[in-house]
Amino acid sequence: MILRLSRLAILNYRSIKFCSARPNSTKPTEDISRPVVYTRSAANQWKAQYSREGGPNTRLWYEPYVVLTSIAVFLIYFCILREESDIDRKFDKSLYDHIEGLEEKQLIISLKYNEEHGLDTKAIVTRLEELAKDNKK
Repeated sequence: MILRLSRLAILNYRSIKFCSARPNSTKPTEDISRPVVYTRSAANQWKAQYSREGGPNTRLWYEPYVVLTSIAVFLIYFCILREESDIDRKFDKSLYDHIEGLEEKQLIISLKYNEEHGLDTKAIVTRLEELAKDNKK
């Protein structure tokens, strides 16, 4: 295997060594000092749409139908056919039931904000008193 690789490397070296650096094209070079003729240049074929959107649209004709069907099947399964699990039942509860003391902290922050801005605080104070009574029980 190594012998083959070294032999291949030697053959490639020989071919590189004897190649010329001249261009193989026989096409006459364009005169740089003259203006480019627009109708014969590649810019004539370029559309502004390619700059904005990329190339031409290569979507398959049935792609939107496949995507729509996939989304519909997923939503029918997830929203209608699937049975409710214990995690779904946890989402039915309030966040205050999951995190102890959260409601109290938020009410205290709301109370401070309302007092600083001269807003009504009766409902907040009432709820704080209710929470204090519930905590004593």
